[in-house]
Amino acid sequence: MVQNKSSIKIFMFYISIIQYFIFFLYSNTEIGATDSTKLKKNIGEKHQGQIVKSLFDDESVIKLSLKCDFNEILNDRTEESSYHDAIMQIDTGFYGVKLKTRGIFRRKKSNCALPPLWVKFDANQMAGSVFSGYEKLKLVVPCFNKNAYEQNILKEYLIYKTYNILTNYSFRVRLIKLTIFDLNKRRKPLKRYSFFIEPTEDMCKRLYGKDLNVKNIHPNFTDKKLITLMSVFQYFIGNTDWSVKALHNIKLISRDSLLKPVAIPYDFDVSGLVNAAYAIPAPHLGIQTVRQRSYNGYHRPMAELQEALNVFRSKKEDIYKLVYSVKGLQKKHIDETIKYFDQFYNTLDHTKEIQHEFIEKSRKD
Repeated sequence: MVQNKSSIKIFMFYISIIQYFIFFLYSNTEIGATDSTKLKKNIGEKHQGQIVKSLFDDESVIKLSLKCDFNEILNDRTEESSYHDAIMQIDTGFYGVKLKTRGIFRRKKSNCALPPLWVKFDANQMAGSVFSGYEKLKLVVPCFNKNAYEQNILKEYLIYKTYNILTNYSFRVRLIKLTIFDLNKRRKPLKRYSFFIEPTEDMCKRLYGKDLNVKNIHPNFTDKKLITLMSVFQYFIGNTDWSVKALHNIKLISRDSLLKPVAIPYDFDVSGLVNAAYAIPAPHLGIQTVRQRSYNGYHRPMAELQEALNVFRSKKEDIYKLVYSVKGLQKKHIDETIKYFDQFYNTLDHTKEIQHEFIEKSRKD
């Protein structure tokens, strides 16, 4: 039985390698000619890539309202859900858009009253607006129309912005003050902070990359500096709900045939920092709540690990300033976030704790 399991692991390993090289043979004509010297950036360093002017270049909060048959949308939650007509208002006027539900966990009615949405735009209408050039965008809204869930959204937004500080190999987000009016007036208007997520295609253009949609690639076959940084970041926010091999809440971005792909995280709603009511740690982790940190990264030498930790040390002041700057984040949640981050930075002050948390507890499979 053990021999059979070992054979399966070896077989899957070689399959992943074959998939990996097939992808690069296919993609070399598109991105292989890129000057690879431009791509070799240190972790934490700004990487310009292709210049993509977008709504994610601005930090201001967008005031946005949607008028739609809200019940019709909320009752359409299957994987084959349809787009539904809506009217969007922003500072430049009124626009016809389409909405549909998306996601996995949060789309289920038993988990969330308000699921995440796709917002689809009419290119002809949107010219000259902040949404010019976009076909559709992911919109993240509070799970329930309650203050606690709005704070969850703001903390998830904060997580995306924090990772932007650490590395440009990250998804960008834009905060909005959203109002949803029910066309039939059967529901009270929803007025909550929400945010848009940068499309994967735009992120790839920024990074001279391409979405590598191939599973079973071991993290050791990705960019070592960035996978270490990302793994420590997930520990920093108390998140274990991710997997490079399964492409679970991870995008793999290939840049050049001479460079290893980069693992870029997204979806942080079940992290300890957000601390959503529905967030429960996996039983095998041996932790009681998601607030308890558990390192999900693979073994790295101390010197390599310290290089990633030094990025956190150098960006500490910027990260703390960000916490205080998030619009709508209440003092209670600011204080809890600072305390949670303090615990992480206290660990970084003790070599023995670093050894215990990041090396002794690291994955070795």
